[in-house]
Amino acid sequence: MRTTPIVAVLITVALSCVEAQFVNYRDPAIPRSRDGRPNLSAPTPRINGKPDLSGLWQAERTPVSEFVRVLGPEMPKIQPDFNDITKHVANVFWDVNPAEQPLRPEAAALTEERQKSGRDFQSAYCLPGSIPAAILVLEFKMIQATREIVVIPGSGDPPRQIYIDGRSLPKDPEPSWMGTSVGRWQGDTLVVETTGFNERA
Repeated sequence: MRTTPIVAVLITVALSCVEAQFVNYRDPAIPRSRDGRPNLSAPTPRINGKPDLSGLWQAERTPVSEFVRVLGPEMPKIQPDFNDITKHVANVFWDVNPAEQPLRPEAAALTEERQKSGRDFQSAYCLPGSIPAAILVLEFKMIQATREIVVIPGSGDPPRQIYIDGRSLPKDPEPSWMGTSVGRWQGDTLVVETTGFNERA
């Protein structure tokens, strides 16, 4: 008796349902107003006195009209999944004056070179989008513990670990798609530094 095809079908069906699990789960930890909706003015949840960033996040979507205004009327024919991306996927500094972009000269030159050559999106080569693209496409989940924060992109990119245990960035980091990140709190603001991105060929 051959069971391989049946097993393959069952695995395929199971995997296709994973993303939809717990869609309607009513989390008791979320403060709610009298009408049952999440209370967005409730106090910020905290871990050890710092804001708890745990949860499902999504970058604000860009109106199609803005894409068309900047990139031209042909844009909707080229990029059909506007609900999945933001303008910052096309250009992370979309709203920033070129003279004020926080880039070192060598990074600015590399960015310009890749945009002109069409090599600016790693995902065009079926490679992980890395940072910041991983949090600008679809949604992402953050899981915060006392010593680290894990960011799980909805795009399928590898998870990003942000260590908040006081360590410094390594002098000779092991290259990886998400790099090596350390964070520190400045009041209620989390400041993250990253090094060691894996450079594509």
